[in-house]
Amino acid sequence: MNFLLPPVLVVDDEKNMRRSLETVLTDEGYAAQAAESAEEALAFIAREEFFMVITDVRLGGMSGYELLKKIQGQKPELPVLMLTAYATPRLAVEAIKAGAVDYLAKPFAPEELLHAVARCAERHRLLRKRRPALAHR
Repeated sequence: MNFLLPPVLVVDDEKNMRRSLETVLTDEGYAAQAAESAEEALAFIAREEFFMVITDVRLGGMSGYELLKKIQGQKPELPVLMLTAYATPRLAVEAIKAGAVDYLAKPFAPEELLHAVARCAERHRLLRKRRPALAHR
């Protein structure tokens, strides 16, 4: 069970995609919160804890890449998974170089998404375990 983890923040301007992502995550036991824009996501991130962000590259207003840069400036330890329907190898490389933890092309199998989320969940658990040990040094 993943109930001890903070939620995943899903950012997509397409309502159906947001709902689909939330359903896949909650069916697997993850808590999920959704934002329809990068601006809304940044407001959530400023006041709540998330263990990862899943964002579309193309959003109305600020892009997923701009969101990634802002997250890295504010919370560099927060992993960001990028999604796009316009995947190219060049864009995938750019996303990873920009700091994305992974990059999935739409449409993707739910298992692909869940594999990336599970890696971030495990990373979050390990970092959380290490924090008390580091505080005692």
